[in-house]
Amino acid sequence: MTSINDWKKIRPSVVLIKNGKILVLRSKYSSGTFYLLPGGSIEKNETIIETATREVKEETNYDIKIEKLLYLQEWIDEKRGKNVLYIIFLGSIKGGVETNTFDVDKNHHIQSIDWIDINKLNEIDFRPSKLIKILQNDYKNNFQNNIVYLAKC
Repeated sequence: MTSINDWKKIRPSVVLIKNGKILVLRSKYSSGTFYLLPGGSIEKNETIIETATREVKEETNYDIKIEKLLYLQEWIDEKRGKNVLYIIFLGSIKGGVETNTFDVDKNHHIQSIDWIDINKLNEIDFRPSKLIKILQNDYKNNFQNNIVYLAKC
């Protein structure tokens, strides 16, 4: 019998916006190079908030505060038998100096930290692309909307 832990992964990530720009990570994987929100995998005995905060710190050196839950999104890769639940938060930077902490680890997927105008997300390979319009609209509305569930994509 296969347990849920064999095929399901939870990945908290964070939307950070400063001066109309969103922080994204240019990342390289076997499937190509594209932009993602900062975030990552939960470690043992860690909450999703702790994971999101730790991952942003590890990837950017920013200290953040989680403001609210924005989106839930499922991604199913039937080819590789992967099922990932993305939990996307809105955060704010409370301290720290942006540092390319990944430069130390040459095997890391992250290639750069970039601030992209939120209205130009459609000009880069941002994933999940389904999130672009929703992010842009929510930004215009100061993220006052309720949690959005983004179905399987």
